[in-house]
Amino acid sequence: MPRSKHSELITLRVNIVKELKNKWIKEREKNPYTNEHFGGFVNELLHDILEKDEFLRHYAPFLSEEGCSRNTIYIKDFKENKTTEINLNDNKLHCSLCESFSCIQIQFVMATPRVAKLNIIPKEIDKDIELDGQKVKMITNRKRLSNR
Repeated sequence: MPRSKHSELITLRVNIVKELKNKWIKEREKNPYTNEHFGGFVNELLHDILEKDEFLRHYAPFLSEEGCSRNTIYIKDFKENKTTEINLNDNKLHCSLCESFSCIQIQFVMATPRVAKLNIIPKEIDKDIELDGQKVKMITNRKRLSNR
């Protein structure tokens, strides 16, 4: 397939490509509207990351992620000229700067992938909501198949 003059070839590590392919396969199983071309899927994924970064730059331009340890994420607050520690306290994120569970630093951290490293225990899913979701999924799949 010919390449556009505006595209560029890049090299990815083999293990990254394997992870991306696995993610693409899982996404296609969950959502048939996922891009059917692997390259297109990777482009969309990278574009989403760029959009998220741009959003964080506009939403909290004075915050940046400084680092992460086993149970703490360090956020530099340039407005306060301080570094805050966001850590897990009773399965909630806690900010050491403002002694809060719901400040802008917490919201910023929730938008970063490193928050997953803190091993927050997910709440149990409400069974009624799960059943309703499964019903909607079945109805949507039936409609999708009938439209083909």
